[in-house]
Amino acid sequence: MSITKSIFGTLANGEEVELYTITNKNGASVSLMTLGGGIQSLNIPDRNGVLGDVVLGFEKPEYYVDPDLGYQGLLVGRYANRIRDAKFTMDGVEYNTPANQGTWTLHGGGRFSFNIWSVEETTDNSVTFSFFSPDMQDGFPGNFKLTVKYTFTDDNILRLDYTVLSDKKTVANPTNHAYFNLSCDSTKTVEEHLLQINADYFTETDDSQLPTGELGELKGTMLDFAQMHKIGDKIDEPFRAVIDGIGYDNNYCLYNKEIGKMAQAAILADEVSGRKMEVWTDLPGIQLYCGGWLEKSGNPGKGDSLVTYRRGAALETQFYPDALNHPNFPFKYVEANEEFKTTTEFRFSVL
Repeated sequence: MSITKSIFGTLANGEEVELYTITNKNGASVSLMTLGGGIQSLNIPDRNGVLGDVVLGFEKPEYYVDPDLGYQGLLVGRYANRIRDAKFTMDGVEYNTPANQGTWTLHGGGRFSFNIWSVEETTDNSVTFSFFSPDMQDGFPGNFKLTVKYTFTDDNILRLDYTVLSDKKTVANPTNHAYFNLSCDSTKTVEEHLLQINADYFTETDDSQLPTGELGELKGTMLDFAQMHKIGDKIDEPFRAVIDGIGYDNNYCLYNKEIGKMAQAAILADEVSGRKMEVWTDLPGIQLYCGGWLEKSGNPGKGDSLVTYRRGAALETQFYPDALNHPNFPFKYVEANEEFKTTTEFRFSVL
């Protein structure tokens, strides 16, 4: 294992973005940037040992800070996904959060994703990033520190260990927003990828894809991935929880609801290259989003691999969207001066 440091580029405000690349004994590598604590590239072998970059992204840092380009590879905090009406109540007190997506909050307002993180520690196979948010910034209580340790193993496992510490009771729902395309073929969308999601229910949503508080059964619907099949098989079928033309942007309620217990959430695979990725988490939900809101052409990317409509699949481990406003959803508050931890693993192999 080895790690190297370089300069990825400079933002418009003059801040430098550092890049840390971990390479394992097989030559597979991950490049992690201080901007948003994000995954800039992830080079994984196919069935013939040929390396390819399996995450979408950009060659210049300025594109990563454009929210219209989809939070490519970035860490998300304090609270990932949606908060209805940009507010929540905790212990009888109402808190108002940024209304950065119409009338609601998306990804905590984006502050954690679009700013520079500190590097706390590096080893030969890990980088630990941290980001501090003061009390009541963006409406969230508590002097709040999120630390994320990325570890890349010789077995091609990328592990993310999240640690939250706050001096007041607060809320947290951190995740990573990488979009995966295991084909590494710039001409292909993810519609030909095989997907399995180990879930029996999904969170029902309204016309704005905000949770209603109800859970819907997956079995027999176009959202059902209990048996592995191609993402494109049913992505355009009409369904109440999917916006026409957009496709999947839905939260799945995993079989395992025990917060803190690691379990397999999903399997993504590409038959042509043979690459396979398992997603493991100790949280109760996972969001499937296939980039349906991205432009169909014209966006930049890395080389000829553009960041466009349905080019990648995001599998975001999480508490359910808007769980703050639905007491029936599984959730765990961050207690004052008590660490809250969660872990996600992306485990790569071949079919």
